Amino acid sequence: MQPNISLSRRLSALANNQPSTWAVAGKEARPGLHGLIRYPAMMVPSMQGDILDAIVAKSGTNSLVIDPFVGSGTTMTEALCRGLDFTGIDINPLAILVCEAKAAIDAGTDVSEHFSALYKTLHSDSANSIDVEFPGRSKWFSNQASIEISRIRRAVQRVEDASVRKLLWVILADTIRLSSNSRTSTYKLHIRADGAMPESSRIIPLFVSGVKLLLDRVADYQARVAKRRKTPKVKLICGDVRGVSLPPSRTRPNIVITSPPYGDNQTTIPYGQYSYLALNWIDRNDLSSASRDAAVRNSNSLDSSSLGGTVLTAKSAQEVMDVSASLRAFMQNAKAIGKDREVRKVLAFMQDYLNALKRIRPSTLGGTHWVFTTGNRRAAGLLVPFDQVNEDIVEHFGGRVISSIQRELPVKRMPSKNSQGQMITTEITMVAEFAA
Repeated sequence: MQPNISLSRRLSALANNQPSTWAVAGKEARPGLHGLIRYPAMMVPSMQGDILDAIVAKSGTNSLVIDPFVGSGTTMTEALCRGLDFTGIDINPLAILVCEAKAAIDAGTDVSEHFSALYKTLHSDSANSIDVEFPGRSKWFSNQASIEISRIRRAVQRVEDASVRKLLWVILADTIRLSSNSRTSTYKLHIRADGAMPESSRIIPLFVSGVKLLLDRVADYQARVAKRRKTPKVKLICGDVRGVSLPPSRTRPNIVITSPPYGDNQTTIPYGQYSYLALNWIDRNDLSSASRDAAVRNSNSLDSSSLGGTVLTAKSAQEVMDVSASLRAFMQNAKAIGKDREVRKVLAFMQDYLNALKRIRPSTLGGTHWVFTTGNRRAAGLLVPFDQVNEDIVEHFGGRVISSIQRELPVKRMPSKNSQGQMITTEITMVAEFAA
């Protein structure tokens, strides 16, 4: 199969002359809806948008964009801004809630008309009840903080519009992140260094400030899509991608664009721990039913059920070893230096990851492009060649890598017990093509 020369040249131009927006860090890197919540390992929106533009120039605006690890919806937002239909999948109900909130804004949901009533309800509530109880609640929230959050919770529950409630739950989730007794410098649940819980008097003003900022973000987004030719269709699925079946697409090209997890959630980024506190406060009736109960069973339950969540998968991981020569060489090296048991999590994750992509592959028949943004972490002191494993899988599925774009990352750290304090300094975006 020959690569598409025109697309290759477009991507080479981007790789060799990377726009300045790709290097922006912090809040400035997440304008508009992208800054709705601070979610772990968010992609650079402008980079994904630029690559998407290059592919759409070839595949056409009838393309369907699929993100099997949708997270907070960076890819979704960029796709919707371009009028592209979108399907997103994630095992984390908080991730799906965030995406549903963004999709609601795209569909024209108006928050402003509910703000006055919300504010009045919030400030007229003088009850001192704590409406939620869960294991560790008093560890992460003082009683007074729990009372304040309960008042916000009741005010949101009184909003009749379900789409608006979802937007407000997202604001509450970010408020909880800032006002709990867990450090904000890590996505794991760790008691704040000074041991002092945040002042409970800040919680409601923090939430109100978030709602006001939401109104600005909505206005910004509406201005961005004002000249869009069509309103795209959105499908969001809360569940394990390994159990999701998407119908094969034979009528239009698909673009799978995502940033998959770099490894199991327990030793890389613990999305479940990050989401645990917020999910316990959000009304479960407004969460996707697929994973909501399992997600709050304990702080590790979501991470344990995600890719690589159990080392048992490593026992039946011969398939991925056969598919990827790069992974096979990695495991052989680990065994040669006596570290094969220490990297069992890597092998388990890779087999689960292959199983996930096998579920996605049939839905992307012909004229398909895959855009995977990844990084190579360390396990037991050894560099895991995740970028090469992805290339091996693509070739196994009959595709061809047409570009590999590298972007320098000055700040992206994996857990010290796993990376031994070393930084991931380079992010690799693989663009692959499957013949029509």
